[in-house]
Amino acid sequence: MSEERESEPKTVKKFTSLHSISHDKDVDGLNSAAIVWRYAKSKGFDFSVTLTDYGSFEPVFSSIASRRNTLIVVSDLGMDDTSLDTVVTSLTRAISQGCKIVWLDHHQWSEKAIKAIRTLPNKPVLRINHDYCAAEIAHKVLMPRDEICAELARIAHDTDFNLREIEGAMALTDAVSVIRFGAIDRREDVSDALYPVISQLAESGLEGVWDDSTKKFNDPVLNKRVDHYRKDKKKKMRKALAGHCDNVIHDRLVRVVEIPSGVTSTDLGTFAAKSENLEIDGNTLQVADLLFMLSQGGMLGIRRGHETVLCNMVAKQFNGGGHPFAAGGEYGLYEDFQAVCDDLFLTLSKNKDWLVEA
Repeated sequence: MSEERESEPKTVKKFTSLHSISHDKDVDGLNSAAIVWRYAKSKGFDFSVTLTDYGSFEPVFSSIASRRNTLIVVSDLGMDDTSLDTVVTSLTRAISQGCKIVWLDHHQWSEKAIKAIRTLPNKPVLRINHDYCAAEIAHKVLMPRDEICAELARIAHDTDFNLREIEGAMALTDAVSVIRFGAIDRREDVSDALYPVISQLAESGLEGVWDDSTKKFNDPVLNKRVDHYRKDKKKKMRKALAGHCDNVIHDRLVRVVEIPSGVTSTDLGTFAAKSENLEIDGNTLQVADLLFMLSQGGMLGIRRGHETVLCNMVAKQFNGGGHPFAAGGEYGLYEDFQAVCDDLFLTLSKNKDWLVEA
């Protein structure tokens, strides 16, 4: 059920700055931050941004506790209940120093988390809607009449709902991965690495980074990096699928693969849902109804190949959440891949909540 609280934030003159906190892994998080940037510019606020991921809430939110007279806008991040106390404590302190909170998201939230944010002082704005991506929500709430923000929202929708109809959107997805993985490998700050892209998107929309006439990035170095990444990514995904583990559970084909470094679950999930990509070692695999992608750190990407399963209901069994078509969860650190597969299969066999019955 969608939760919608207040149509838009009411800014007051005492705010001198806006700080954006957004998801660092995908185009939706990036474009949400770019839309927030345009909003800040329209109000004359100084702008800053922190891009983060689940598991890093504690240091990110602790760092904003000292902010004063700042509009803090969080986007494309569901409330992580394991960090709820830290987040609430930090936001409460920031609010006591003249800050206001706006949280725009499309993920599943617990009732406890919704109540915790809604009952913060200074009338926080909480807008959750599962029918849209975060950038669409940011556009509707903050900049509904801005054409560049409308474009950024469309691009994010194309990537987040896996439509893949806009070539520039698909290219931007790969660029985010290239820059993000590169920063992680070099132990650099991901926010700093992606900052120029956010800036260009906020200033000019997609054309700030992408030339649609040539189908290339404006930055020739980034263009080469993305080309190399795409070739390398395809090899890695084929190799990952070759090591798959399958089982039929409740008449659904469930597949588990180990996701290679430098590949996102969105990329692998999309690749594995196309039959033309499933010719492996002379054999043709079926498209799985449900695909688990297991990372080296024990995180689970969950995607579906057919509308016969609910990924969000699967994720709930593994301390996660998401949407019917895409979700994420956590298994934990592991040493034996086959043992993980056995555990996943056993858990799914115990109930049918994740099935879409005909």
